[in-house]
Amino acid sequence: MNAQNNPQPTQSTSNQPTNPKSKPSVGSLFAGIGGFDLGFEWAGFSTSWQVEIDPICRAVLQDRFPHAKQFDDVQTCLPKLQALPNGGAAQVIIGGFPCQDVSMAGKRAGLNGKRTGLFFDAMDIVRAIKPRFVVLENVTGLINSNDGNDLQAVIETLAQCGYVGFWRVLDSRYFGVPQKRRRVFLVAGLGEYPPLSLMADLGSVERISGKTEPQSGWADAHHTLLAGVGSSAININCADIVAVPDGRGAMAVRERTTVDDGLCKGLDETNAVEARAAGNAVCPQVAQFIASHLMTAFNP
Repeated sequence: MNAQNNPQPTQSTSNQPTNPKSKPSVGSLFAGIGGFDLGFEWAGFSTSWQVEIDPICRAVLQDRFPHAKQFDDVQTCLPKLQALPNGGAAQVIIGGFPCQDVSMAGKRAGLNGKRTGLFFDAMDIVRAIKPRFVVLENVTGLINSNDGNDLQAVIETLAQCGYVGFWRVLDSRYFGVPQKRRRVFLVAGLGEYPPLSLMADLGSVERISGKTEPQSGWADAHHTLLAGVGSSAININCADIVAVPDGRGAMAVRERTTVDDGLCKGLDETNAVEARAAGNAVCPQVAQFIASHLMTAFNP
């Protein structure tokens, strides 16, 4: 597998799942509230089944994806998938496997950890179902976990199952989402490489990354009067400036709400119960970017 980091923006054409008829099928592991799945449906895929252990998240999935079958545990769902009329067949299997054991914020037990180690249970499903493509997601801590041995183990496990491909880091802020969220994605095909366009960022000037050389300084970001502060005293030190298409035209100072957590990831408004699930979600705009390139393999 090869690696690359520079993203190419994309925009969704809909905020609802597409009609599931006559579309390449997707099976979703560690589905959460369906951010990964939603991006694939925006690109023209249909979700056949989803596996998610959290009952609240499954309730969201049942509402968002009524055409899909939901299951509750990657460690026990394989016989249930194989009992489906089509044997659980899916042309693509996607999944953001648990990150807690490779996250920089955790103890970093890696793939030996109880949660991130569920990757191997996911691969048992892949080995049995044999989808044409597999797309996996995790935090960038996977890259250097156990001195890089965990990423190597993921790649080797995919290869042992017959899959070849590549990985790259994508950041949601380059996809029209007002949040810096870097994640590593692994894309692999069964005996075939995924479309190489996933590794290329050719296009017009407007698609070029906005990343600049770091420098410090002060600037008037927006002419906004803040309560109790004179207009001549408004100085804001910014580490990042993100341009948001069709965003609000004024700056507001307020406390961050739970709704923001979902909106920052490009999801619909979310209530307090779903805030944690939104924090674990895959940004659907990023998923759509990957899915739209994979779709070219189904429509050559």
